[in-house]
Amino acid sequence: MSTFNDTPHYEAHRNFIVSLRTQPCANVHSVLADERCLFVRETEECRESVHYIDYMHFMYCAVDSSNVALFSAAIVGLLMVVVVLASIIHYLCTRRYVDAILYASKSFRLTEYMAGVTLLTYGNGLPHVLSQVKHHQIADTERIYNQYLGSAVYQIAFLASTVIFMGRKFFVHPEVIVPNIIAVMLVAVLVEAFMYVEYVGLFKTTILLIVYVIFLVALSAIASALNKRGDGARSLILLRDGDGNVLEIAEPQTSSEERFGLWQQWYHYRDAYRTANWYGRLYTICMAPVELLALLILPRVHHLLPLGGWNKYLFTVSLNVLPPFLFYTLLAESLTPNEMGFLCLGSLLTTLAGSVAICILTTNDQRPVFFAYVALFTVFGTSYLVLLLTRELVAILETLSIIADISPPTFAITILSWGHCWIDLVTYITLARRGYERLAFAACYGSPLFNILIGLCVVFSVQMIRTGSMTIHVRDGTSGPTCAVHIFVISFGLLLTLLFTRFWARASLAMCLMKSYATFMVFIVLHEIEFLHGYGTDHNDDGEFFQDQIPQHAGS
Repeated sequence: MSTFNDTPHYEAHRNFIVSLRTQPCANVHSVLADERCLFVRETEECRESVHYIDYMHFMYCAVDSSNVALFSAAIVGLLMVVVVLASIIHYLCTRRYVDAILYASKSFRLTEYMAGVTLLTYGNGLPHVLSQVKHHQIADTERIYNQYLGSAVYQIAFLASTVIFMGRKFFVHPEVIVPNIIAVMLVAVLVEAFMYVEYVGLFKTTILLIVYVIFLVALSAIASALNKRGDGARSLILLRDGDGNVLEIAEPQTSSEERFGLWQQWYHYRDAYRTANWYGRLYTICMAPVELLALLILPRVHHLLPLGGWNKYLFTVSLNVLPPFLFYTLLAESLTPNEMGFLCLGSLLTTLAGSVAICILTTNDQRPVFFAYVALFTVFGTSYLVLLLTRELVAILETLSIIADISPPTFAITILSWGHCWIDLVTYITLARRGYERLAFAACYGSPLFNILIGLCVVFSVQMIRTGSMTIHVRDGTSGPTCAVHIFVISFGLLLTLLFTRFWARASLAMCLMKSYATFMVFIVLHEIEFLHGYGTDHNDDGEFFQDQIPQHAGS
């Protein structure tokens, strides 16, 4: 008689000695307190988020992690640094960045929609994309993909609702916003289809670039058609004051009293202090060092300033300081000191020659013909400074997420996305308060397209160059499909709502978008605690993951 024992049992796997270098940095929680410093020093993943300061080394080597009080005080200190960095970014955006964007958009006669999906999108997206290229050292693209899609959900839902709340009620022109929303929906489906097969090559990377070019060409064609019809002027940018009132700016006078120099800068700074409340005065005092640094690097451009803020001497200082600063902070890690010295010297000689030409050919009594490009200089110079500050802020947030034991996908689509989109939040709120809500609203749907298409295109290209292969392995993870589904659903719901409201953005629409983002966050939290499965994951426990299950058959 033969018997069969069908009861499953499991064999224990062999224990291998695993190198610390290949361990996830989050495993620091499973290490004894006196061994955590060694773990952090030896684990490569703990170095990936380092920008200027190694915060993981500080928390687990300089600070005794077994001392709860000291460790908690260090966490509070890092949170305070986050607040300081966020405040500096806020100051640069409100005092330099937004004003320069408005001036450049007005000078180049961009409509609010084109300015939102191009100039504002590129300025805000530059820190986002370059930060990923800087730290993308491994083949796994799951976190980057999740961050881009998580940021897209944040932008089209939370930021768009915030713009509507700030702008109260405004009309969005359907001929421009409808193609934008449809493009966001199609891109969410396209990139998820590419990532689902887990392999991306040169062909798919090129498709991403072509799709973005087609998007820009289509919007340009629509804007051109509206201009020929005489309808384009209805969305041209109007100059407004800080309260959103439309202004008529006369041609600048050539009197010496209208010159803008250091004393005028001091008067504006003093007036801002005197008219502010106690909080504003404290903020102004604390930001004084930031204003001094910005004075050397970034020209101040504003349509309410004399001659728009033009001063050839201040501009030549910025022209000679910013390029070497940019090269040093961008390439110092990859070049030798001698190479960096020669590069900075060559940059300085070039800008000095340009400075001499500017001093000879321009005066302080009249704006030069290229002053609109000075505004672009300020836009992208400020964007680069924000890039440096954002990367430091993100490094702190990543350290805190490891301490809080937040999973990398959830961290990427929540805290990391919020950190990278801080510049978006500040600029959109500032623009909406000043009466440029359509510009900010357009950027809410232009930025996701730039970040996803151009961001992934750049990351894929860099990874191909680093690996020397035309095909790379990618992963969308468990959160990628979740974000893609929510992007599609939220965009489709927005489109239907705009049709019902006849394309008036009202508080009811903002509430719907805010509820959609709240639903998304609840889903992510439930997914984090493993109460729900994310989209695209297997819900059936049918034994396919238990490959070490060995059936026993015995016979007699």
